[in-house]
Amino acid sequence: MGKHGKAVKDGGRMVRDDSESLHNGGSKKKTTKTKEKPTAKTVKIEESQEVLDSLKLQQLALNIFKDTFPDVLASETLQSLLQEVKGCLYARDFERAFSRKDYLEAYSVRWSPSRALCYQAVLIDLQQHLSEVFPARRNGKPRNSGGLHAMSFGGGAAEVVAFGAFLRHLHDFTQDQRAQDVDVRLDSLTITDQSSETEPLQDNASSTDHEIDLVLVDSADWKDVSIKLTSGLTAIPTLSKYANAAARESNFPLLDVGSLKTSFIMKNCLEMDRQQLLSLNAGKKTLITLLFTLNELYTASISRTTQFLLNLTASAEPGTLLLVVDSPGSYSETTFGPAGDTETPNKYPMKWLLEHALLATETPDGQENSVALWEKIVSDDSRWFRIHETLRYPIAIENMRYQIHLYRKV
Repeated sequence: MGKHGKAVKDGGRMVRDDSESLHNGGSKKKTTKTKEKPTAKTVKIEESQEVLDSLKLQQLALNIFKDTFPDVLASETLQSLLQEVKGCLYARDFERAFSRKDYLEAYSVRWSPSRALCYQAVLIDLQQHLSEVFPARRNGKPRNSGGLHAMSFGGGAAEVVAFGAFLRHLHDFTQDQRAQDVDVRLDSLTITDQSSETEPLQDNASSTDHEIDLVLVDSADWKDVSIKLTSGLTAIPTLSKYANAAARESNFPLLDVGSLKTSFIMKNCLEMDRQQLLSLNAGKKTLITLLFTLNELYTASISRTTQFLLNLTASAEPGTLLLVVDSPGSYSETTFGPAGDTETPNKYPMKWLLEHALLATETPDGQENSVALWEKIVSDDSRWFRIHETLRYPIAIENMRYQIHLYRKV
């Protein structure tokens, strides 16, 4: 993967697809103030450790795919299968592309890994917002309350591994926070003082507070793949026969059994009514994701997708978060209208259609003023996720460019 030359600087993390940071003068200020040099050096060391931790987690996520589907990756028919699937995707024949078990597994080892890395980076980047629907992780610390209820429409292999890696990140972050809390308490000689707001240290590794309940909904049958990958998240990783004793002693599963619960519903979300969506929400604040799915839905039908979003709005509890990630720019335009010699069909950007459905206002009965149904809290029309050249995987995986939007139900 050495061809991704820029990835070395990005550390496999998300970066904006613009040059604002190159022109805002920030780096110039740092170099002109000598008194800031020690601070800058400290920050650089901390950032380097953050990059190393991020790369370690990304490699662990890639290993889940590698260890879950070793026979698929080693198959002599893999390349021919990938060509068949690629042809279907190019022709936008999604029904055929995901109609067979071998197609789904081939897709899982080829295109899902890079998406899983991107999605986990997105979730980690948004973790402060996600704490609103993840009470067990509010303020970055485990609490004695419920876990995250997530619904992923169009979800499959990538979402399973991404949420698993995100949960592992939270576990690691919590361990770091506990260590820092111990240091602070020892320094202040209040290690036994429980009168403050700081919660006592406790081992919650096996607590249900740490669980994520992930519901995948898709018209293709991802059930078998999702079961295998969920099992892979809690399986002891496969080591080389040449691994040393230290590597064997530190070889643990990515997650504890039960940390991540996944379930799969084989259903076209455009055929789901308001009551079905209401039962899925189960009266909870939920994280709803449409990851590289919404544009496909709009391509199938603008009117039915709009109705789906309206039903989703009506069934969602206040505080629910909706995360949309998709292809940027012209890749996410939907054509609508006549196509003749004299008339040009209209093209609608996915974002415009989405916000037309979500951000419109309504006037409740008995009220004079209209109210918004959702509020936009994060939006970026173009970002890059780059694969670091140090990551290892049996076949090539590519960088990803995408748009991202996060909304909160009012």
